[in-house]
Amino acid sequence: MARAPLKLYWAWTEDHDEDWFIVASSARQARSTHEGLEGYATGDANVRLVCRLPPACQDAEIGWPSDEVVRACGGVFLRDEQPRVVKIGDETFAEGILDAKIVQIYDDMFEARGQPRLNGTKRRTND
Repeated sequence: MARAPLKLYWAWTEDHDEDWFIVASSARQARSTHEGLEGYATGDANVRLVCRLPPACQDAEIGWPSDEVVRACGGVFLRDEQPRVVKIGDETFAEGILDAKIVQIYDDMFEARGQPRLNGTKRRTND
């Protein structure tokens, strides 16, 4: 029995901390995969179909897509560092910002100890 074709979904939650693409064969699978990978409770995630994966990517794993899979789906990375921003067709998708916030906090701690900002983030301002 052949498996259902894989698709690229956009997954998000109300807090938008971990928004990103998910590869799955159905919206239900995409939702549960996002919730499981990111530690959310059942029912917390929303997803919507972006596109069907091209034939060359149908062997991709369920879960987060590689950058190559996103590009194969027409994705253009407008920003490569966190939070990543990708344009597919007429839509722009911005990665959840939790990871970027964590990296910023680490750099703030390094700097407070007299070390360089090892992750290369910019100092936050209170403007």
